[in-house]
Amino acid sequence: MKKIVFFGTSEFSKEILKTLKENFEILAVVTQPDRPVGRKQEITESVVSKEARSLNVPIFKPENLKEPSAFNELKALPKADAFVVVAYGHIIPKGILDLAVPINIHGSLLPKFRGASPIQAAILSGETETGITIMLMDEKMDHGPVLKMETVTIEPEDTFKELEQKLCTLAKEMIVPTINDYLDGKLKPTEQNHSEASFCQTITKEDGKIDWNADVKDVFNKYRAFIQWPGIWTTFDGKILKILKCSASSVKASESGMVFEQDGKVFVGCTNGSLEILELQLEGKNPTTVSDFVRGYPKFLNTKL
Repeated sequence: MKKIVFFGTSEFSKEILKTLKENFEILAVVTQPDRPVGRKQEITESVVSKEARSLNVPIFKPENLKEPSAFNELKALPKADAFVVVAYGHIIPKGILDLAVPINIHGSLLPKFRGASPIQAAILSGETETGITIMLMDEKMDHGPVLKMETVTIEPEDTFKELEQKLCTLAKEMIVPTINDYLDGKLKPTEQNHSEASFCQTITKEDGKIDWNADVKDVFNKYRAFIQWPGIWTTFDGKILKILKCSASSVKASESGMVFEQDGKVFVGCTNGSLEILELQLEGKNPTTVSDFVRGYPKFLNTKL
């Protein structure tokens, strides 16, 4: 049975680890350190760390893989056939990559959307398809030769959650035969066309702020992309107002950012249409429907956000 060391941190990573453990011997799992989470900032282990505990294998949580101790711990393991990396969250130094065949699963059709947020980037860009790329790793980010690539359709209403699930299902189908075929010499890597590369960045809370002067399609795409985190938000009455559920509409507004009611529905004006608001949450308050919110804050209507 082929031997794997797994690197990953996210929910997506956890699902891949579950598939790998049914088909390979997992020698160790490398994940990010326990971090403060939530309002109470409680120290919490990653979902990959929780899954790995059931495997009864070493779990490494290095703060920095460039530290000699990280290299030494991995080198001391039994010889692995492959290191499989899925949304780990850190660049892996060449010295560690050289210890085994380094294989990465990336949630885009490389070389498009190299970087930390490829699923969100595809939605933000209004793409109608994306996919999974399984590749060999080199020192540069998402730069190595491709082993396998397959596509999925992005439906107009797909949010990050739906698209991530589609991609996760596809990746779980692809990863085992791809690893086996490559290690058995049946698969030849293909160099990426680096001249066509595009990049996406780590997402911040500030990225969720709504620009009401933007095209309504772009605002709705931001909602779809950021639904899990950081969400989309504006300000009202000096407080952050999160838009929890909305849809794009062709209804015209008198000006961008203006809140108005039409046919019993509440909209905010954008360029080329408006955003219909369905659910929202004011800072310090519970989530609510827009009708309940307007009853509590009647001045919300005809306010310019």
